[in-house]
Amino acid sequence: MDAIFFVLSILGTLVPVAIIGLIVYGIIAWRRRASEDAHDDTDPGIGTVRRLYFYVVAFVSLMMTASGIVLLIEFVLEGIAGGAVLSGSNTDLAAGVSLLIVGAPLWYFHWRYIQRVVVEQFVETRSILRKLYIYITLAVAGSILIYAAFNVLNWIFRTEDFSGYSLAATIIWGAVWVWHWLIAEHEGQPTQDIRAIRRLYIYIASLAGLVMLSIGVGRVFYFILLEGYNALVSTPVISGDSGLWRHAMREMLAVAIVGVGIWSLHWLYIARRDYDSVLRQVYLYIFAILGGVMTTLAALGIIIHEFLTWLFGTYSAATVAQHFEFLPGSVATLAVGAVLWAYHWHRVRYEADESGGTTLSARRAYTYILTVIGTGALAVAIFMLVSAALKLILAQFGDVVVGGDQWKRPLINIITLAILGTPVWGYYWRNIQTRAVELGTDERQATSRRIFIFAALGIGVLALLGSVSVLLFFVLRDLLEFALSLDTLADMTAPIAVIAAAAVFLPYYWSIYRQDRQQNGEDAERDATSDDTTEVAPQTELDVPDALETSGVPALLDTPEIRHSHKQVTLLAPAGSPIVAPLQDALGYEVKMLLWADTDIATPTLTAADHARLAQAIAAAPGSRVLLIPDGEGLRVLSYEGE
Repeated sequence: MDAIFFVLSILGTLVPVAIIGLIVYGIIAWRRRASEDAHDDTDPGIGTVRRLYFYVVAFVSLMMTASGIVLLIEFVLEGIAGGAVLSGSNTDLAAGVSLLIVGAPLWYFHWRYIQRVVVEQFVETRSILRKLYIYITLAVAGSILIYAAFNVLNWIFRTEDFSGYSLAATIIWGAVWVWHWLIAEHEGQPTQDIRAIRRLYIYIASLAGLVMLSIGVGRVFYFILLEGYNALVSTPVISGDSGLWRHAMREMLAVAIVGVGIWSLHWLYIARRDYDSVLRQVYLYIFAILGGVMTTLAALGIIIHEFLTWLFGTYSAATVAQHFEFLPGSVATLAVGAVLWAYHWHRVRYEADESGGTTLSARRAYTYILTVIGTGALAVAIFMLVSAALKLILAQFGDVVVGGDQWKRPLINIITLAILGTPVWGYYWRNIQTRAVELGTDERQATSRRIFIFAALGIGVLALLGSVSVLLFFVLRDLLEFALSLDTLADMTAPIAVIAAAAVFLPYYWSIYRQDRQQNGEDAERDATSDDTTEVAPQTELDVPDALETSGVPALLDTPEIRHSHKQVTLLAPAGSPIVAPLQDALGYEVKMLLWADTDIATPTLTAADHARLAQAIAAAPGSRVLLIPDGEGLRVLSYEGE
């Protein structure tokens, strides 16, 4: 790509970036104004309108200045590489000088003013707009840096010619990224909104690096396996780009190197202790773990399908060796997916005690998504099985030809889907039902469960009604035309297969829905009875572990009255408190977190018996809501009622 067009494309992104930034800032500013209404003593700083002007102009002028410097360095490097500094076109030189002359003074004036205001009014470091400017700049600089570093590695690996632009962009945009990151680190993240912006950037960058790393490593592993497979079966390589150190191998190696750099910096270093982040759990469960599972299942599906194709003798390749050329790619993909799955699952298990109760919702969503995948695979397998069976039956009575290998291909697809869908659905649905029994109403009323069950019922009912309508249409159409025949039944194959698939799952999930409603009603009645008959201690403030006796508490907690006496429990504690996970296990439902910002707070160390006594104290508290506050060696249990 010509450098001047690349610069213009970068500058062309400023308008949408500015629009997105304004939208995000508008939403956050609305929240901030609501907070300011409750805290009238908040220092407004230099004001929103002035702040918006200075940061937008500073961002645009910084992009111009950095791009101009890159073009100037590119011109010099290209000239040196070509043998003369002033050789070649002067377009890049003119563009670089123009951008630098206009952008540099503009950026210097506005940034100097901003920094002076930050020194004079420290409240400016808490500005949402300032953090948006910093992290958008980091995102833009990082994106250009990725592109440039990839091209530099390609030049080092001799897959591309020397590019002065790529080398210059790596240096200049790398410096821009480092400088702004140091500013962000120095100022810290004093508010929850600022931490949210930082986390959004970190986990998007981590995900981008993880994707590049996975693709690069997967392709490199594929080329290694491919060379080994070709050597094993003595398959001749027709392509001129052959050998292990081929052009594509070097390109993918460059992708992997850039990806591991991005991912390691953001995930392994920057986000290494961000355990209480909801975005971290979304990254782990929804993208990394689920992505690894999907990659693994896709590779397994290809391997099973192609193996069955060979077993049934329906492959079209000239030789068996050519048919199994898919193996290196599938095995490489399977290995990458399995490593993604195993590593990130190990991480969530390791961080479970440090995550402050943020893992439950993400893990629940993850299990339901995989249950959806398993259910869908089995439903499609049932549809294909019924459809194929009807076609085989019709072939015995009509002119429908199902000879040769035509019946084998649907059977291969059916077996593949059944092999993949059955264990996935069985394992994760059994997990879900076990958790529903253990956690009771709190799990059965979870949003993820309700969405899943109602979606399954809704899709099943719509599929059933639609298929019945189609069946009636075909029957009435041919009946009114006096044309009822086997052709009518042939037209009805697809809707009958849909009805069969719906008939398998719809009654089952309807029974689950009825069970949930019945059990929730029983729990509510039990709680009401417990409230009427249980003698409640008069105090509303308890010290744990000293306030209650230990004897008999674990057995008492296993009774339905205690297990299902749910309250809204909030824990005021520092980030990464180890109390949360054991307490949730003792209570059987989720605990909310309020992050305690003071630095001199000591988190008490509680044993399993202490957590059991704490759960009993929460159950015995008279209020429907409970606040837990660390106090010396224990926790204060303060109960209250909501509005």
